[in-house]
Amino acid sequence: MPLNLPFSQPRNYPRAASLALVAFAAWVVSDALLKLARTQGVALGEILLICGTGGMVVILLVSSLRGKIDHLRPHRPKGLLVLGMCQLMAFACWMMALPHLPLANMYVVSFLTPMAVACMAAVILKESLGWKRAAAIATGFAGVVITVNPANLFQSGGTWLPYLFLFGHMTLSATQMFLLRVVADKEKSECTAFYPRGIVALGGLVICGLTGTAAMKPWVFLILCASGALGGIGWALIAEAYKNAPAAAVAPFQYSQIICGALLGYLFWSDVPSVYLLCGSAIIIASGLVLVRQERRASRMMVRVE
Repeated sequence: MPLNLPFSQPRNYPRAASLALVAFAAWVVSDALLKLARTQGVALGEILLICGTGGMVVILLVSSLRGKIDHLRPHRPKGLLVLGMCQLMAFACWMMALPHLPLANMYVVSFLTPMAVACMAAVILKESLGWKRAAAIATGFAGVVITVNPANLFQSGGTWLPYLFLFGHMTLSATQMFLLRVVADKEKSECTAFYPRGIVALGGLVICGLTGTAAMKPWVFLILCASGALGGIGWALIAEAYKNAPAAAVAPFQYSQIICGALLGYLFWSDVPSVYLLCGSAIIIASGLVLVRQERRASRMMVRVE
């Protein structure tokens, strides 16, 4: 989740929008490749190890090419360790749900993350929500309820367990984003992206050591490497987008993942969006845009006070 910090760099909205759209599309393709690998029976530990390592390599290369290798020097190792553990568990929950749910449904639920972060900030940091933000958050949760359609979860062949993992991913991601607000004043974005992926890779290595490994087809190994690389590339693009426009202007483009996810889900797995998904998505997007608008106003007020 973007930090509510004053934006003072030159604005280039078209460039920021283009970078954001490509970044979010890259993440959708990365998830589609992960889902394909899971359907081929690849173990969780192997996926964590390969994707974590691939993401680290891309971030290291990008940092080197930009002459910012020194940004990888950590200042708060304990904070980065906690971030990494949250990312490891969140990624594991995501992978447990991914083979069983359409991509579009995955993203709809994950869009609750910034709303959960706002709730955490209100409870823990005593930040004021205001009735408009509170209403937007409550509406967003209602949209997810419509999307999930609880009436069908516990019927024969219901999908309640994958959604449980998905909500676990959302909660852990929100915790990670909340903690990021605490360490971001000391750590560079390269640092907060690199080391948590290292924890993911290390966790995958431990799981492989405990459960063993199995031979995988060469093309499956390649798509896993590509998935990890796309994750790192997406991070680099979105970081560049935030340098060209305020976070509140970039964040709404994340909703393009619903469209990309629905398109890839239809092309590769014949997933047809349900009426519940369409209605719930519309509600979540509307509430998310209201929340972004409120965040933008809060940022402007903070700049005026300073």
